[in-house]
Amino acid sequence: MKTGHAETGTMDGNLIPAVQYLRGFAALAVFLFHVSSLTVATWGPNAAGIDHVGAAGVDLFFVISGFVMAMIVARPGPFRPGDFLLRRIARVVPGYYLATFGIFVLAMLAPSVTSTHAELPALVRSLAFIPWPDAQGFMAPLLLVGWTLNYEVFFYLLILLVVGLFGDRRLYGLIGLLCALVLFGWLVRPVHPTAAFYTDSILLEFAFGILVWHLHRVAGNGRADTFSFIVFVGGVVFFALQHESDPGAYRTLLWGVPSAMILFGGLRVMRFPSPSMAALGDWSYAFYLTHLFVITGYIRIVMPRLPDLELMWIYHYTAMTVLALSVAWGFHRFVEVPANRYIVRRFSGRKAKADAASITVAGQA
Repeated sequence: MKTGHAETGTMDGNLIPAVQYLRGFAALAVFLFHVSSLTVATWGPNAAGIDHVGAAGVDLFFVISGFVMAMIVARPGPFRPGDFLLRRIARVVPGYYLATFGIFVLAMLAPSVTSTHAELPALVRSLAFIPWPDAQGFMAPLLLVGWTLNYEVFFYLLILLVVGLFGDRRLYGLIGLLCALVLFGWLVRPVHPTAAFYTDSILLEFAFGILVWHLHRVAGNGRADTFSFIVFVGGVVFFALQHESDPGAYRTLLWGVPSAMILFGGLRVMRFPSPSMAALGDWSYAFYLTHLFVITGYIRIVMPRLPDLELMWIYHYTAMTVLALSVAWGFHRFVEVPANRYIVRRFSGRKAKADAASITVAGQA
């Protein structure tokens, strides 16, 4: 999502690798949160404590998305709304649609394995990225983690509005618009769940990412300094102190701000080559989309059939992690990359190189 090398993940030296590492960690954190919460829900509180702060991986994703989108929009040359939208579709839609259809079919054929209900209106809303309360009142599409993609798509549409119509390539206007939406939600307290969804304070985390991009440009792409290190470590420590703590209504403050700190500091601190961490970043979207299938299948199908359920939970966690990463690798290689390549090459109005690396710097949740 940049010109030339920037699109392949090497813009400004180690800038994108640092982002890749953090995206990988964010996906892993969300995975561990779901492992712990679903394990406790199935086997009781003695199974393991709930790693609440792992859910903050979503907040880090949002901050990174704001950063990457600001970087893309700031590229030299004209802003092409059609190309921008095409690449967002190629990045987000194929994998999400496949996973959504997968959970829909699973709910029809094996309803005892999942709590999802195979309802056609819910499927249509999910595919259209329309947030709507389910039967229990949760603002979740058929694929549970898809609620974050509803925010991502909304963010992309706001970018098209601000940049396409008003030419605001620095996205300062978008920061103001996000703040206005949150302020409206805080003052009016919308009754309708969809209106409340689009005015939630979590939107500010995209603005945090945009601000981190501008701060990074002003500070320059130099080596790590004491300040960057302190900011990075401060964000990590703040998260560590919140282990097993639910932030409640203060999520944006308690999780969004440390995420911005980690990203800002990490851009200078995480300037080392690591193929394994880069690979985890490459697989992060596939990992995010598929991990609940693996966790649910392991807990509800595999564990009850194991001869010895007295194994330490760390062994089950390790097995689920290995399985989930394996599935993510396959999904990334055989679904995500080919679909991205096909869509960009098929529908782009100009010659485009859509190799596997091109999707590694796309915005995500």
